[in-house]
Amino acid sequence: MHAPTLLTHSPPPAAVAAWHCPAAPPAMIVVSRRARIRPSAAASTVTAEAVQLLLRESGLRSESLPRHVGVVIDGHLRWARARGLSVSEGHAAGRPVLERMVRLSRAWCIPALTVFVCSHENMTRPKAEVDFLLQLYEGFIRDNLDEFCREGIQLHLIGDSPGRPSSLLSAASEAHEATRSNSAMVLMLAIGYSGRRDVQRACRELAADARRGRLRPEDIDEALIAGRLGTSVAAGGGLSCPDLVIRTGGEQRLSNFLLWQSAFAELVFPDVMWPDFGEDDYLRALRTYQSRDRRFGQRK
Repeated sequence: MHAPTLLTHSPPPAAVAAWHCPAAPPAMIVVSRRARIRPSAAASTVTAEAVQLLLRESGLRSESLPRHVGVVIDGHLRWARARGLSVSEGHAAGRPVLERMVRLSRAWCIPALTVFVCSHENMTRPKAEVDFLLQLYEGFIRDNLDEFCREGIQLHLIGDSPGRPSSLLSAASEAHEATRSNSAMVLMLAIGYSGRRDVQRACRELAADARRGRLRPEDIDEALIAGRLGTSVAAGGGLSCPDLVIRTGGEQRLSNFLLWQSAFAELVFPDVMWPDFGEDDYLRALRTYQSRDRRFGQRK
């Protein structure tokens, strides 16, 4: 079966939900029952206070939501094969899932979201699959840029694989410039990313500074290393480490995602493929996070 054509135009206004957070104007946001954000112009409009009520009805405490969520989007191929579809169709089915997750995160006032689109190692997969995936998320950036600007979402691309096309890098650079002053939420797309390479690059930069006499080797500490990692762009480093990491598809490993930053993250592994990951699954992961006793190595 042929891979679907990648649409490069923006969706009609009626297909785009409002991504408003109660903490930022305007105070009215588009939600549906149980804090759902539906891509429909017919969605009901309620006050910011009602959002907090709807979150509580979903079993969530708004004051203890994670400040940074990381998600490893996995299961596209298994989802596609189970339906007799191509891997490209599996990837394409995952894009609207990400758009919905960004909307929900923005509406629920989660300040940072990092999405592991593909790893440095994934770049060695068949060229047709990689090319389609990178084109798909280049389209995601371009098609949603106006929404990011309106809703206060700042976009960053992290990763350093040399195989990433110049068109993707240009789209990400343009989006970053257009959104760099936004402060309601940070969205980081990890494309061609490797946690090990991230740490390696940070160490090399610090070693070069030490060689030039800009710092002493004994001055290198965790804070300096963290400040050179890809996610340090989030709120000046204040949101660089995820509180919660979700990996869809049932596999229980990080696969080289935010290795340094995830040292104290809560890990959740829902047994659902990414194209099927819905709002209820996200809510369930957030409830699991809030059920954990986070001690950071200390006794309570």
